[in-house]
Amino acid sequence: MTARRIPAPESRRTDDTATRDERGVAPELLSYLFDAPEVPAPITPASAPTATTGLAVRTAGQRVADALVETRLAGTGDADLRASLARTLCRLLPDLPPAGADAVTNLAIRALEQLARDHITRVREALATAIKDVACAPPSVVRTLARDVERTVAEPVLRCCAALTDEDLLDIVAAEPAGWALAAIARRHRVGAPLADAIAGSGDATATGILLDNSGAVIAEPTLERLAAMAEQHPEWRDKLARRPALPRRLAVRLADFVDVTVMETLRRTDFDDATVAEIAAATRRRIDWAEDRDSGDSPERRAVRLHRQGKLDDAAMGDALSWNETGFVQAALTLRARVAPEVVTRILTAQDAHAVTALVWRAGFSMRCAMQVQARAAGIAPRAMLNARDGRNYPLNPTEMTRRLQRYGVPG
Repeated sequence: MTARRIPAPESRRTDDTATRDERGVAPELLSYLFDAPEVPAPITPASAPTATTGLAVRTAGQRVADALVETRLAGTGDADLRASLARTLCRLLPDLPPAGADAVTNLAIRALEQLARDHITRVREALATAIKDVACAPPSVVRTLARDVERTVAEPVLRCCAALTDEDLLDIVAAEPAGWALAAIARRHRVGAPLADAIAGSGDATATGILLDNSGAVIAEPTLERLAAMAEQHPEWRDKLARRPALPRRLAVRLADFVDVTVMETLRRTDFDDATVAEIAAATRRRIDWAEDRDSGDSPERRAVRLHRQGKLDDAAMGDALSWNETGFVQAALTLRARVAPEVVTRILTAQDAHAVTALVWRAGFSMRCAMQVQARAAGIAPRAMLNARDGRNYPLNPTEMTRRLQRYGVPG
């Protein structure tokens, strides 16, 4: 079958007096859709797997050819017609042979690639809305739409399009897009662990909260650990963390250190064993006791000294102090335990140096979990700049590296 090749009548050519905004893509840029010498049939009967399949593919191919010819006849300067062409081509894509296997398919993809770069927003919107649910959408087209500056174009593709790979999405997140783009990615039906980690590390609190709410997001334990350490600064995350499916037991206990009564009830859920529930209750009781002791009249520094003398200046005490934002207690505790001058501790905590803060907490004998809390709450280090634990709980630097970091601040080895 040979498709019709009909030249555009002079009366239908785009008016040269029209402005560029009215015409969108200049008609000559679409000439490749119509100037090909022949548009071959998509598949021959001899190569068709079955008569039914062959007929469907041939019909889809003919409809592609007809749509291109009709658009040319009507005038490519009409944005509404280009939007209609975009929707038609997207409907036909699933019935066409794979890209590279057929000339009609290749022609349709080239048309879609051009429409994805159309100057008129509503044309790109029509394409994005139609293609977002097409699993076989051409990667080149969806990648272009996903990076569109217009939210109404990019957002549907970022949120729904299965043809976007995790590698594509990681590249987009790495480019530090607008918050709405991160939020759209966080809402996807499935979010793999590397992509979830990238979103959580972006520093966008709203997108991170959406990610925590998404039961289809796989959030690795180290990432949850980091977010739990930051939840004191982001109260809106606490209930979301408490509701995460398969929340690790130790993180549930950790959340109990600073969440409110409402979230505590969420943590006491049925999928935790009796021992975990008892530990959560004990953490709650300890938190209340800490608040009462804080109101006794002693300064945070004096309480740090008292607990140090009693041998109780441990990770739990640091966690309680951090949950109440008692920076003075934390500084005093690090001074006492690390045997470092107070002014040096202050300089390290205000230097935005995640490696030095981690090394200071290590020197003081606290855990890497505590070091992450100190980075987030006492040192105010942004999520993307934080030094994370190795294997979820171990220090990522060796003793030699940490000693060298501290020496830069005048701490002897």
